[in-house]
Amino acid sequence: MKLWETQAVSIAKDADAGGQIKVPRSRKRKQRKQRKGAVKGKAKSKARAKAKAKSKGKAKARPQRPRTARPVVRRFAQRTAKKAAQRAGKQNGKRKAQRVQDWDGSSENASPNPSDVEKLLGGPSQISRNLAPWIAKQLQLEVGCVAGAVQLFQEGSTLPFIARYRKEKTGSMSEDDLRRVEREICRVKDLEKRRGRVAVALNRGRNLTPKVLESLLQAETMEEVEELWAPFKAKRQTRAQMAKEKGLEPLAAFLEECAKGEVTGVAPVPVVSVPVIDLCNDGAELPPAEAPAPPAPPAPPAPAAQLAAAAELPPMEAAAQFIGKDVPDVATALAAARDILAEQLAHRPDLRQVARDMLQKRVTLTSRRRSGGDAQEEQRFKTYWEFDAPVHQVKPYQFLAMQRGEAAKCLSLGFLVSSDDTQHLIDQLIAVFLGKPPPRPNSSLVDAPTPLRAGLPPRARRANGAYQMEIRTAMEDGFKRLMLPSLQREWRRKLKERAEDEAFDTFGRNLKKKLLSPPLRLHPEWGSDAHRPTTAIIGVDPAFRTGCKCALISLTGQVLSTKTIFPHPPQGQHVAHVAAERALTEMLEEAMLEGGANMGEEPPTKRRRTATGAAYDCRVVCSIGNGTASRETEAWLRKQFADQNGLGYAIVDEAGASVYSASPLAAAELPDLDVCLRGAVSIARRLLDPLAELVKIDPRSIGVGLYQHDVDQKRLAEELRGAAMSCVNSVGVDLNTASPALLEHVAGLNGRLARSILKHREEKGGFKDRQELLKIKGFGPKSFQQAAGFLRIFGGSEPLDALPIHPESYAVAKSLQDSPGDASEASVEALAVQFGVGVETMRDIRGALVEGATSDPRRQEAPMRIKEPGKKTTQVGSTAIDAQEEGITASQLTPQMRLLGVVKNVVAFGAFVDVGVGHDGLLHISNYPPELRERSGPSVNDQVEVTVLSAERRQERGKDKWRIGLTMR
Repeated sequence: MKLWETQAVSIAKDADAGGQIKVPRSRKRKQRKQRKGAVKGKAKSKARAKAKAKSKGKAKARPQRPRTARPVVRRFAQRTAKKAAQRAGKQNGKRKAQRVQDWDGSSENASPNPSDVEKLLGGPSQISRNLAPWIAKQLQLEVGCVAGAVQLFQEGSTLPFIARYRKEKTGSMSEDDLRRVEREICRVKDLEKRRGRVAVALNRGRNLTPKVLESLLQAETMEEVEELWAPFKAKRQTRAQMAKEKGLEPLAAFLEECAKGEVTGVAPVPVVSVPVIDLCNDGAELPPAEAPAPPAPPAPPAPAAQLAAAAELPPMEAAAQFIGKDVPDVATALAAARDILAEQLAHRPDLRQVARDMLQKRVTLTSRRRSGGDAQEEQRFKTYWEFDAPVHQVKPYQFLAMQRGEAAKCLSLGFLVSSDDTQHLIDQLIAVFLGKPPPRPNSSLVDAPTPLRAGLPPRARRANGAYQMEIRTAMEDGFKRLMLPSLQREWRRKLKERAEDEAFDTFGRNLKKKLLSPPLRLHPEWGSDAHRPTTAIIGVDPAFRTGCKCALISLTGQVLSTKTIFPHPPQGQHVAHVAAERALTEMLEEAMLEGGANMGEEPPTKRRRTATGAAYDCRVVCSIGNGTASRETEAWLRKQFADQNGLGYAIVDEAGASVYSASPLAAAELPDLDVCLRGAVSIARRLLDPLAELVKIDPRSIGVGLYQHDVDQKRLAEELRGAAMSCVNSVGVDLNTASPALLEHVAGLNGRLARSILKHREEKGGFKDRQELLKIKGFGPKSFQQAAGFLRIFGGSEPLDALPIHPESYAVAKSLQDSPGDASEASVEALAVQFGVGVETMRDIRGALVEGATSDPRRQEAPMRIKEPGKKTTQVGSTAIDAQEEGITASQLTPQMRLLGVVKNVVAFGAFVDVGVGHDGLLHISNYPPELRERSGPSVNDQVEVTVLSAERRQERGKDKWRIGLTMR
């Protein structure tokens, strides 16, 4: 540091401290002359202020203000000192923070370099070396299939691409199995990161001995890694640490030796001091990691008389040698030594594994009612007020429900281990600790002589038994105070992990069914293949006070017009009621006009608009949201437009529409529309194409999950994005019309590439073939490989671009087109051998060529139920009624009533069915018919006929709620 910089640093320090600063003499003289002229005026002002304060009785001694540097000088000095400090010791703070993180080993940002970790560990861990066999064992899958999937995932391939175009490498694994493999790979990555942090922390603390290193490399679970790290990590002061500070560690070691019958003498063992690293001192440096010192030569064996005397020494006499200033009596010494032993025993991995294995199927999860909570809230968890079940038999949804009740302070959860199991476990732990065979139940370790005690004289044998009783006392204390709470946290973690996995799977299945709902164009009566296809859609977002928001859209999703009508009270009285009918009629006429223009017909005159339905052979569908005022809106529509020709309506699930309306994506797509009207547009588009619209919404807002707010939100978002990607890629995306939100869910694409595709499409006027994708900046060969097969181009230069065939298989596909043959399985296998491709790939290519561009997996799903205002919904040979059409409310439900319903959500214990009364009913799994159980229960959007079992009204948060029980048996 230069001299002037040193002076600047000292000036800055003095300025910050507020003290006097030494300035040059010439500057002092100048300042003295400037003050001389103003000293008299200042003295008078001070005198006046002092007299005024004294008159008020608040005169106080005013401290003299110290001289400080002028602001310009002070700022210059501080700025110069800062730059000098940055040049001199720029990395000191970073090095200190890194040392703290590495020493603790628990910081998320302290991820060490993988190459350094591998060098430190001497190679990869056991799991990393055998990743595929380990995952196959965990998931009970074939090793060869898992090995292929693991290799593809590690190469950066996406799950949809692997499931569709790499079936030969994975043995045609399903997407669910591939997702399970991907989930396990992520868990192993997290385990390896944690293993590396622990290894670095142990090495810096000079605790990474060969034995610890071997155990760390063989650890297969996060719990095992944490058990190895537990004895070394920094923690609050424990009873064992306080005992060690009193110098009682030699007594604990002597108790252990005597209990094992391996006594070598009673002389206190000197404590080996470990260098303490001062993490609070900036200048402290970590000592370099050194190899462990060679073991000291064994001490000469003690004389037989000394051993015999030591063996016959009772524990209290041995503890008397440690009485001193901090240890007042023998009882205190023995208790402190037992604290040391209890902590050592509780942290031994082998003893913890014995406890884990024995209690795995013997521990019971208990749930009890917690007093002092909200009475109405407590009733929701009445099922779990007196709940007891073995941990391995607790169902995932039960644990999630109890966890929610615990969070609401309505339930108290715990784990129960019987006293007999506890005593038997402690006997086993002592046997393992002493190196003896496991005891039989109802037997004691100190009843009969063991090989370790058989050669001792009677007095020594009695002393040995006394030492074993000390060990037993320490073991009981260590198990109940330290080991059992740790095992309880581990059981809770495993229960939560299993429950969350089940919740993710349930959410994913339901979301797939929701997203794969058939679009309107595939409807057999109202779709594009029907005799009279639909020409426009009116979305209706129903409400009472704020009115029903209506939006008219074309079959391309373009918004044509919007209106707000008031058909219901309080605004919807007679005049407003007529105005609402007139407004909707005008919108219907506009839709018919749009349809006629699209069909190439000549528009009618104004006089013919009253007979709109007869003027054109086209139809309009109203998409009504199922929220507030949905039943009343349907009844009003059926009454006012019963004679309207070419009009249909459908009840659409509006979950998440309000979330989309207020999102930045909706503001970008519909900038000129009010937030309320955007919801009506979303409801209309959900009938037009559910997949294209629902991918714009956060899947957590769609409402088809199981306790979705009680699970890890980050993992939930990742799992649901994977499920949405699976749906989008199974259907395919039109490259020239898809929205950016839809393109983001294509395998291999992201938001940046989706925007680049949209920009290229706007500039060039659309894509002619898939190879044109490679001209986009940032779209490399890997992205093209992953995404090309899922992007469709209709009417382009290459007909195969409209089919779900990957460009890498175009040569095979063109050869098949030129030489068509029979479709037998033998022919497929022969062609696969001929063209050098897999049998599954050849089968997919032939299937795509046969089905053509019309192939769509959504054709296999049940279509949306579209009703007509002038007709009643009837099922041939069925007595079930549509409660919403008939205007039946929940209070009018009676047992044995047959109703038509739609499955809204499927969970592990049953299905929730919308029966049209404003409240969903529960179809319990025990009430499934035999044929439904054979196919694993119903699915979302299934139309079912149910029978009412019960309808119970209750108050929840000040609102009327109905608990409706249903059956299909």
